[in-house]
Amino acid sequence: MHPKSPSHPLSLLYIYLADQCNLSCRHCWISPEFSNTKGNVIPIDSLKKTIVEAKELGLQSVKLTGGEPLLYEKIYELLDFLEKEDIGVIIETNGILLNARIVEKLKSCKMDQVSVSLDASTPDLHDELRGVKGSFVRTMAGLELLSRHDVGFQIIMTLYRRNSREIDGMISLSKDLGAESLKINPLLPCGRGKVIFDNAENLSPGELIQLYRLVEKKWPLHDEIEIIFDLPIALRSIKDITSRGIVECRILNIFGILANGDYSLCGIGQTMEELRMGNIHKDSVKDVWQDNPILNDLRHDLPRRLKGVCGRCIFRFQCLGSCRANAYAMNKDLFAPYFLCQESYELGLFPDSRSI
Repeated sequence: MHPKSPSHPLSLLYIYLADQCNLSCRHCWISPEFSNTKGNVIPIDSLKKTIVEAKELGLQSVKLTGGEPLLYEKIYELLDFLEKEDIGVIIETNGILLNARIVEKLKSCKMDQVSVSLDASTPDLHDELRGVKGSFVRTMAGLELLSRHDVGFQIIMTLYRRNSREIDGMISLSKDLGAESLKINPLLPCGRGKVIFDNAENLSPGELIQLYRLVEKKWPLHDEIEIIFDLPIALRSIKDITSRGIVECRILNIFGILANGDYSLCGIGQTMEELRMGNIHKDSVKDVWQDNPILNDLRHDLPRRLKGVCGRCIFRFQCLGSCRANAYAMNKDLFAPYFLCQESYELGLFPDSRSI
């Protein structure tokens, strides 16, 4: 057990506004309940109070996510409050509930990023992966609204074997819509994603690396749209690293609030209850941020206690082992190696120059 460590600023709050979603995506890593019903799960007054307290800890931005964050009944009041408090906003949505009113509201906020999920350029495949017929058409309508209202946005694609040939089409579609970037995420073997891995519907580390190199060669940097193929830094090219920098999860500077008000590392607390750390209705965010033993263990022991190839990687001080939530979900160990890096190492695909 380590003493409290207040020296780490809390720069970003992940707020999981809804524990339900109007889609049922096959890859979702936290498996929210399927529902079209809007709800007011987190009382808005408690949320506002916590955000104000977090500003004293260095808060600059919040990420509004879920489930589907636009199912939150008080979304307009929350956005008004964040605008008034000059807090940056990141929102992750499937785009289905975007309308002219919410798009105009987003435009007036201090927007850091609007990210919209789209997994294929063909309606049938996207709908299959998202679990709801007609979702492609409705997401496209939302994207077109963002484009018409000049709200910058990113499209996020989660990569399966089934949609790995969709990248050309997705890049063309993203350009046509005026997206600022297309982010390609390998899926994670937790939540619903575990079934995808069990059925071998995921791409292997070798296939991911090969596809990454193909994308980098075919669509060079500084094209009219940024293509972000989200591999761990140790598996990326020097050219990519020097151009985009290190864009890993900053686990020591983020904190999560779940839809019921529980604090957690991030959304991992929705499925791993042992990683919940109190509740906004009874616990001060300052006290939990400074005193929680899990957080202080991470601050004291990252990257020193990282295991496997992550403990030997030359980027461990910058990357901090990539997604610690995924490491815990797979191994019940916050210091376990990140699965893609460890599997790449075991297959002889991890670059020797990046391991001590």
